[in-house]
Amino acid sequence: MSAQMQARWGGAAAAVAVVGLAVYFALVGWDAAQRWATVLGLFVGLAGLGIAVAGLRRGRREAAGGQGVVGSSVGGGVAMVHDTCGNVRIRHSGGAVAPPPPAPGPSTPAPPGDGQTVSGSGVGGPVDLVRGAGGDVDVEQGP
Repeated sequence: MSAQMQARWGGAAAAVAVVGLAVYFALVGWDAAQRWATVLGLFVGLAGLGIAVAGLRRGRREAAGGQGVVGSSVGGGVAMVHDTCGNVRIRHSGGAVAPPPPAPGPSTPAPPGDGQTVSGSGVGGPVDLVRGAGGDVDVEQGP
């Protein structure tokens, strides 16, 4: 199920729950409604805390992934920049780029790890991989 469909179903379920609670609380009276609202608020808060922690853990797991070019044929160059806190400038200028060699077939497996990789690919230009630079990185090659 797509994220958009999940959001729609979740919104519909929340709307039904709000309307159902409003009708129930109107029928039982304000004193009972206040007691129930306190208990429900506690459980909703705990559920929200659990969802927030799960979201943080998921974000960290996704951020731990790497970058890769695998089984491709690139006519120019490849530049990958990851985890930098500073200025990065990569400029390549010059004449025509040689055509890349043909890339291997689709059976090339993705390399393991969470780093930056270019494997099983034909690249006709420079390959620049920058990771974890805390300062300025300048790669300039001119004619």
